[in-house]
Amino acid sequence: MARLIDDGYGKQRVRVTKVVRDGEVHSVYELSVDVTLRGEFERVYTDGDNSPCVPTDTMKNTVYALAKTTDFDGPEQFALTLSAHFVENFKHVTSAEVAIAQARWARIVVDGREHEHSFYRQPGMRTAHVARETEGSPTVSGGIEGLQVLKSSGSGFSGFLKDEYTTLPETDDRILATTVDATWAYASQDVPFNEAYETATQRIAAVFATHQSPSLQSTLYAIGERLLEDVPSIERIHMSMPNQHHLWVDLSPFGLDNDDVVFKATDEPYGLIEGTVGRSA
Repeated sequence: MARLIDDGYGKQRVRVTKVVRDGEVHSVYELSVDVTLRGEFERVYTDGDNSPCVPTDTMKNTVYALAKTTDFDGPEQFALTLSAHFVENFKHVTSAEVAIAQARWARIVVDGREHEHSFYRQPGMRTAHVARETEGSPTVSGGIEGLQVLKSSGSGFSGFLKDEYTTLPETDDRILATTVDATWAYASQDVPFNEAYETATQRIAAVFATHQSPSLQSTLYAIGERLLEDVPSIERIHMSMPNQHHLWVDLSPFGLDNDDVVFKATDEPYGLIEGTVGRSA
């Protein structure tokens, strides 16, 4: 005999762009919203009884309606509003999760002045996630995905374990490149999210640039240490950082020396470095 062990459903990738007009100055929020609900939905699955089912189309429409009727200046605030709506308006919904990816648009500068309503796309996506249950406070996290960084010096890799299958040469100077996916957990929902986000993303880039790196693992930890030091509202940070190799090219067949000028970028196979850095107990 079968039984339903777990369930949850929702609407994914609800694309919404909100334009906020303050006179001639406009702000643009381009979001992709995921909503997931859990609750007393078992008979929808087991009995074909749709009476408790909140249609995913309704979830989509709710995103659009609340984007119009509520004020927010970042994805965390909007995720808090959406999650509260679903938990508070449907008594059989026991938890709601809202994940948002926000495109990063910055103002175009013309003659030294930021343009009122024209923007360019910055690299990476800002992320936010809120999980809320009927009891207790919601958990809130922020982050950035797809932040590509590279430095042409200031990184080495040596002293590693070697066995009969090791062919990798040691080096004290190499190109280090990665795409940072970072998610950090906030201590509460009462946080200046935009300020925390700006500081965190700036520190990620700054530490990557300045850390004399013996390994990508060491750089990951150094970034985590700096974020916890400089952003008190962050409790912990998880990072995923693939090692995107740039291999030295042998130019001797062409009668040329390659004194660390020409490299070949490769995207596979690659090393994947992950870690979570949190505060000491």
